[in-house]
Amino acid sequence: MSSFRLASRYSKSLLELAQEHNALETVYTEVLGIHALVVASKELKLFLKSPIILPDKKLSVLKKLFDGKVSELTYKFLELLVKKGRETYLPEITAAFIEQYKALKHITTVTLTSATKLDTATVETIVSTLKKQANLATIDLNEVVDESLIGGFILQYGDKQVDASVSRSLQHLSNAVIDDSYVKKY
Repeated sequence: MSSFRLASRYSKSLLELAQEHNALETVYTEVLGIHALVVASKELKLFLKSPIILPDKKLSVLKKLFDGKVSELTYKFLELLVKKGRETYLPEITAAFIEQYKALKHITTVTLTSATKLDTATVETIVSTLKKQANLATIDLNEVVDESLIGGFILQYGDKQVDASVSRSLQHLSNAVIDDSYVKKY
């Protein structure tokens, strides 16, 4: 089974279980923390992926890390992953859970890349315009600064991209100048 399919199935199970227990928001917050920890810690990721380390040792480490810090539902889910030998896929499972939660709550992740840090009023204007034009309910905004844009911004959400950057405009202008199809050939 592919890791994408496996992660999707396990995360969907956790999502449905959290809904049944009316603990969706709690589990979502905990999964965000677990995901951030696993992605940030190379050592933890390698530890979970190691076939040499016994499941009992992995369970004891996870217990020290998460027992009492996350809800019983989330902790039991982590135990289940280790018992089934699926702890290797924890980063993929948590990422899939976050994605499925956002789809369930109609939250769209938007990345706003600009040449400099934008002020709050400008960001709010861009977000409200995007909400109206793209008919988006809720936006989870990630702001990125990329000086190579020179000016303007790039919006990315779903499979769409709006490029209003100066570097893109200059690229179009450069291509137009290089393209000599308008010059009459003799």
